[in-house]
Amino acid sequence: MEGNLLAFYAELGAVTLPDLGNGIWIDDAASVTEGITAGCRPTELDGALKDSVVVFATDGGGAMFAVSATSGRVYRLSLGSLAGSVYEVGDVGWAVVGEDLWTFLDRLRNDLIDAVRT
Repeated sequence: MEGNLLAFYAELGAVTLPDLGNGIWIDDAASVTEGITAGCRPTELDGALKDSVVVFATDGGGAMFAVSATSGRVYRLSLGSLAGSVYEVGDVGWAVVGEDLWTFLDRLRNDLIDAVRT
């Protein structure tokens, strides 16, 4: 949930991992807030997936990562269309990449450890 994101920001700010896969850029809290306030970031998902979200990260392939305000799951969003604060998704172009924020971050940590080892 958003509380997990707030707990993350209480300990860390922006995280940049440009060499991990396509890259991962976790925005700082101010950037997330500014994006929501300016209407540049989706806060609602509609279409094949309906949910309220906070987009907190991107990757180098154009995808966004969002934490669900209802379930706490982390979604990878791509191939959708943004209309105001609503991101329309179809049957493809979205995936659950973590059952919660901590699971997602742990996966990133493990991916980073594997990348450093090789």
